[in-house]
Amino acid sequence: MVQISKKTTIACLPVAGRKNPYQWLMMQGLNQNHALKAFNGIDDRFLGIIRTVVRDRPDYLHFDWIISYYYRRWRWLTALSVPLFFIQIIIARHLFRTRIVWTLHNVLPHDMKQVGLHSWCQRFMARQCDWIRVFSLDTVARAAQELQVPPDKLRVVPEGDYTSCYPNTTDRLQARQYLKLSASSNILLYLGLIKPYKGVLELIHHFKQLQLADTYLIIAGKVMDKAYGEAIRCTLDESVVLEDQFIPEDVLQYYYHAADAVVLPFKNIENSGSVIMAMGFAKPIIAPAIGVVKDRLSQQSELLFRSEEELPEKIYQVLQWPDEKRNAIGTRNYEALRNCRWEDLSLLFV
Repeated sequence: MVQISKKTTIACLPVAGRKNPYQWLMMQGLNQNHALKAFNGIDDRFLGIIRTVVRDRPDYLHFDWIISYYYRRWRWLTALSVPLFFIQIIIARHLFRTRIVWTLHNVLPHDMKQVGLHSWCQRFMARQCDWIRVFSLDTVARAAQELQVPPDKLRVVPEGDYTSCYPNTTDRLQARQYLKLSASSNILLYLGLIKPYKGVLELIHHFKQLQLADTYLIIAGKVMDKAYGEAIRCTLDESVVLEDQFIPEDVLQYYYHAADAVVLPFKNIENSGSVIMAMGFAKPIIAPAIGVVKDRLSQQSELLFRSEEELPEKIYQVLQWPDEKRNAIGTRNYEALRNCRWEDLSLLFV
């Protein structure tokens, strides 16, 4: 008789859905290991943890973003949600013997009030975890200090790429025709959600100071902070274009291919899907030399800045290069995606 070995089961929470390709690709990568079975738990921000454990009896609960389980718009509801979150984790771990693991996307949530509350909840979570996955070695010391756990509890596994998720069939000329941009102009692109920590306002300021002829900056993405959006709109002129919307998946390729370079001037970051997206479209990328960005873009370190004051210099530098050099750097970025695969995370479970 053939003996069938039991797979290690991993329930992934919270449920991000197919609109967020990160979690779906992560589960795909885990399931490439035939010893593992990864799936979404129950989509319920109040009792989803315990309902998942009762229904599925997984060996592991893997969490990405825990904030949705304890933080609410109204304080009274947050006051109820925090103990409910704690109780569910304790029951899952100690009563059902489910192993708790966590991918830490940020050491602390960006642009959030009540930092003390987030620290308290994250430190509780960290104590319950078998291990905590981070994306960069640069994050380990800061995360261990903030979470008050030993550094060896943190495991470094970068995320994979998104090239399978988005169409990439156009070229520079077609993209510019689609967006009604001049074929001869210099185009810089920021693409992603627009929040204060992303440094978009500072980018516009430095770009306009350069006063470059026939050069345009496109800011494409949904403004997530009303006051910040108004501040950006006050700076706009004919050289700076704001597209305040979620860019449809089938349109992303036109923005990337139209650009000579992508600029991502984050003030602080632990991980960046925007960087990985731009790499997938083979673009040179101006970005800060911090966190995982420094690791993922080591093959084009000449475009990384260590202080905001260096940003104008990097912009000017990339625009002075011939197309051949920019294309070569973009190709290096695309090829570097091979170094990190979604299935790499599976090694932490076996």
